[in-house]
Amino acid sequence: MDIGLIGCGLWGRKILTTLLKLSVRVIVYDINPEHCGQALQLGAINATSQLDLLKQVRGLIVATPATTHRAVLEQIRFFDKPIFVEKPLATSYADALAIGRLALPPTFLMHIWRYHPGIRLLGDLQRSGKLGRLLMLRTSRTNWTSPRLDADSLWTLAPHDLTIIQQILGYIPTPKAAVAERHGAYIRSLTTILGNDPGCIIDVSTRYADKRREVRLQGTQGVAVLANEQTNAIDVWYGNDHTSLAERQYEQLFFDSTPPLELELAAFIEYLRGGPPPLSPLAEGIDIVRLIDAIEQLA
Repeated sequence: MDIGLIGCGLWGRKILTTLLKLSVRVIVYDINPEHCGQALQLGAINATSQLDLLKQVRGLIVATPATTHRAVLEQIRFFDKPIFVEKPLATSYADALAIGRLALPPTFLMHIWRYHPGIRLLGDLQRSGKLGRLLMLRTSRTNWTSPRLDADSLWTLAPHDLTIIQQILGYIPTPKAAVAERHGAYIRSLTTILGNDPGCIIDVSTRYADKRREVRLQGTQGVAVLANEQTNAIDVWYGNDHTSLAERQYEQLFFDSTPPLELELAAFIEYLRGGPPPLSPLAEGIDIVRLIDAIEQLA
């Protein structure tokens, strides 16, 4: 099977190496000759600056900067091939709505955290009732600056947390409040509150020296934590708000350590072979952009 990869920058190369690991042939399109050379060295069967050469592939993956997604999708819609596009779908709600009005072939979003086995396990745990009634879902996503220069920290980081909430709760509550740390026109840190029962709190920042990726579920009968993106286990402490430190019970729940990028690309490949569609349809991508836009206006 041949897949077309549009964009082979830092993240595009990770997609390329994962696709090769999954035993598909990859044709890369990139206007940067250096990126094309790197793609060939990694194992792409072709790397070109001629977009039309991708008409022969079974499916297309878009890994260009988010600000270019609308223009890229306008060009490749005529290829009539299924599309898997990186998040966020766009960096403005107007662009997302415009993309929604395009007559696109089947198009899905690469909301990678929906495929994370630890997040899926947290969702299972929440639905099991073992934590009691869920009162709070908190996510923390921090690091120092970002290689993505066309969007600020809100647009780069928060889509992950919103889709984590989607995967665990099955819906995303309405944003209620937000406070942002702005550097000129750019948001570099932001805290937002969504819903009330359960409440959700998202913290994102590119002003932390260390990289944090924590997801917490706090229920009436226990607390569950995915401490970071590298672990293969969830930490669970059972007890209510009066349980002493000595009386609380601890359990570690392990999950499959397959990288979520490999899982989401495998899902797209399976779809191209006649399997079920990937988790995030185009409509979800548009709604995530709507929510980010709403949070930005609250901040």
